[in-house]
Amino acid sequence: MSKFLNGLKDRIKHLRLSQIIYVVIVLLLIITIGVLNVVKEHIADSIYDQNEGSRWSNDIRCGQVSLIFSEDANVSADKIQEYEYNINKGIIADGYQDGSASKQTGDAVWNDCYSAMGSVTVTRDKRSVDAFAVGIGGDFFQFHPMKILSGNYINSDSLMTDYVMLDEDLAWQLFGSVDIVGMQVMIKGVPHYIAGVVKRDSGKFVKQAGLNFPTIYLSYQSLATYGTIDSSVLATDNTIGSITVKKKDDEEDANGESDLNTESKGIICMEVVMPNPVDNYAKDFLIKKLSLNTNIVEVVDNSARYENKNLIDVLGSFNKRAMQIKPIIYPYWENNARAYENILAYMLLIQFICGIVSFIMIAIMVVQSYRHRKWRAGQIWTGFLDWKYDMESRVKYHNDKWKHF
Repeated sequence: MSKFLNGLKDRIKHLRLSQIIYVVIVLLLIITIGVLNVVKEHIADSIYDQNEGSRWSNDIRCGQVSLIFSEDANVSADKIQEYEYNINKGIIADGYQDGSASKQTGDAVWNDCYSAMGSVTVTRDKRSVDAFAVGIGGDFFQFHPMKILSGNYINSDSLMTDYVMLDEDLAWQLFGSVDIVGMQVMIKGVPHYIAGVVKRDSGKFVKQAGLNFPTIYLSYQSLATYGTIDSSVLATDNTIGSITVKKKDDEEDANGESDLNTESKGIICMEVVMPNPVDNYAKDFLIKKLSLNTNIVEVVDNSARYENKNLIDVLGSFNKRAMQIKPIIYPYWENNARAYENILAYMLLIQFICGIVSFIMIAIMVVQSYRHRKWRAGQIWTGFLDWKYDMESRVKYHNDKWKHF
C-alpha cells in the first residue's frame, strides 16, 4: 500500500501545468456544489413566514400550508370558521387530537390565520396617511413573526378590541417615533390603539412583491368596515402612501362608523399549520376535508417548497409557471417566497450542471490514468490486504499490551 501511495505522490509532483489546472477546475466545481447547498439552506431558513411548520412543535412533524383564494371567491370569516370546524373534526378523526380539544382551549395540535388586503386612511391629529392595510384574523403573527421594534404582537384575543400594529414607516410619518405603544390613531373617525410597531421586511424582492407603502395591520372586520378590501392595491404604483395635513381650522371627522361589518368577504389567504407525518399529508388533508377546487384555489405546501425535489418540479414547469391562469392575486409574502423559489431552482440547476461536468472530467481523468498506468489492479488489492493486515496487527498488539491493566 505504501508503494502505491508513494507512486501516487510522485505522480502528483510530476503533473503538468495543464493537468494541475484541470484538477483545480474539478475541485472548484465540487466546492461550488457544496457552497450553493449551504446558501440554499440559509435562504430557505431565513424566509421566516414559510417556516411555521418547523417552529410549531418539537414532538411531531408538522407542515405549513397556504390556501390562496381570489377575491371573487367571496370567502368570508364565516367560511373560515366552517373550514376551521372541518379541520378540527378531521384531525380528531385521524387520531392526532382528543375530541375535547380545540383551538379555544389551547389543546389543539394545529393553528391557522387568515388575511385580506386593501387600504385605509389613518389619521393622527391633523395628519393623515393613506396606508396599505392587511386585515388579519387568527394568529397571523404566529405565521409572520416580523421583528418587533416596540410593543407586542396582536393575536386572536386582541383583534376585536381595536388594536392595530404599524410598520416603522407609518409610525414615523404619523408620530415621528416608533415608541408609540398605547397611543391612538383614528380610522374613519373611530379610535384604534397601537399594540406595537414592526420592522418592515427589507428583503430583495419585498417591494416588487407588493409591500411598497406605509402599512397597518388591523382586524379583518375593521378593514372591511373602515377601509377598502382590494388586493389589486399590491400592484399600485403611487396612488396610496400619500400624506395630507389639514389646516388648523379644519374639524376632525366625527362621523366614523362604529358597527363592525361582520358579513364582509374578500379574504384571499388562509394559512394552516398541522401534523404532517409524511410528505404531502397536510396539503392533501386540506384539499380533501375542505373540498377545495384546486383549479381556482392555490394550495401551497410552504414547508416543502424549498426542498430539491420540489425545486426540480419548479424547473420542469418553468414556462407554465410564468403563466397566471387562476384568478388570484398573491399576498406579498407569497410573491416574495415565489421569487426566492425561482432563485433556488436556478441554484439547483447550476449544481446539476457542476455535478455533471465534474463527473465527466473525473471520468476522463480516471480513464487517462488507467491507460497510462504503471501499476496493475492486483497491486492495489495486494496493497489493501497489506494495509489491512498491518492495522489488525497493531490493534492486536495494543489489546494484548493493555489487557492486564
